[in-house]
Amino acid sequence: MSDKQKRRFHGWTLHGDGRSITPGEVVTPSERLSWPRTVGIGVQHVVAMFGATFLVPLLTGFDPSTTLFFTGLGTLLFLLVTSGRLPSYLGSSFA
Repeated sequence: MSDKQKRRFHGWTLHGDGRSITPGEVVTPSERLSWPRTVGIGVQHVVAMFGATFLVPLLTGFDPSTTLFFTGLGTLLFLLVTSGRLPSYLGSSFA
């Protein structure tokens, strides 16, 4: 598969075969894994952020829609400030 064929979305290239990462290798911000693995990692991120962003406000009596709004606003600000050069924004925490 040529490099041009690997570039499909947002300028990311497929890392290796997209299915495996050998020990010591790193998936750089300009690379991605296969779509099923990428979606799986995204779902894992949503599950991890759910506790701090949605569950904690419910437990403490705070409005969850406010935390969701500001998490979204923080993500947009992060993308604008970094110009998309960094791969992820880690949202709120219960710490």
